[in-house]
Amino acid sequence: MTPRPRLVADAAVTVLARDGLRGLTHRAVDAEAGLPAGSTSNCFRSRAALLEAIVGRLEELDLAVLAEEPPTDDVSVPELVDHAARYVARMTSAGHVRATRARLALLLDETAAPALEAGHRRFLALIEEQLAAAGHPDPAPASRAVVDLLEGALVHAVTVPSRRVDVAELARALERLLR
Repeated sequence: MTPRPRLVADAAVTVLARDGLRGLTHRAVDAEAGLPAGSTSNCFRSRAALLEAIVGRLEELDLAVLAEEPPTDDVSVPELVDHAARYVARMTSAGHVRATRARLALLLDETAAPALEAGHRRFLALIEEQLAAAGHPDPAPASRAVVDLLEGALVHAVTVPSRRVDVAELARALERLLR
């Protein structure tokens, strides 16, 4: 993404996380980005295009979080488990929770479903690839179970005020799941 569309997409993520789907308008994104009226529409003509841009930006942000602490080249299943649990904790931390909340809001918009599904499939493939490289005997179904558990942990951590990610507890749950 070039700088202006990235600025707009980041502002849209913020608006979506803060105000939900009803608050996500081109005008609200313009205001959040500090841009003149019509700027968001110039970058993303329709609501569907804006939603697609948000999904793309969220995926970029997710990959940046994963890259903050990449697994080693010679990774084992226990290392992947630990890495995944810490990833969930980072995604629910103050610096990243905005993106997680925006993603949850997108789940409620049917027009975002194709873009969300494509991103989900890429994340699933990444987990499957890492499990296979780590020597897991059946990485395809294991990756689906891992992603389901991680996404559930994310949902609870950002929607239940008293729920925080316990990295050790989540890692133990992932270990049990991957046996």
